[in-house]
Amino acid sequence: MKNIIFNYSLNKFCPYIIIFFLLFYESNLDILRSVLIIGACIFIDKFSFKTGYAVSFCEQNNIKLK
Repeated sequence: MKNIIFNYSLNKFCPYIIIFFLLFYESNLDILRSVLIIGACIFIDKFSFKTGYAVSFCEQNNIKLK
C-alpha cells in the first residue's frame, strides 16, 4: 500500500516540480510567463482526466462515440 501511494505521488507531482524548476531556472524570474505556463499545465491535467473519465463512462455503458 505504501508503494502505491508513493508511486501515485511521484506521477502526480513530480512533473509539476520539474516544470516549476525549469521555468524559474531558465526564465530569469520572468514571473508572468512562468505563471501562464503553469496554469496551462494544470488546465491540461484536469481536462485530460475529465476526458478520460468521459470515454471510460461511455465505453462501460455501451454508448457509441462515433
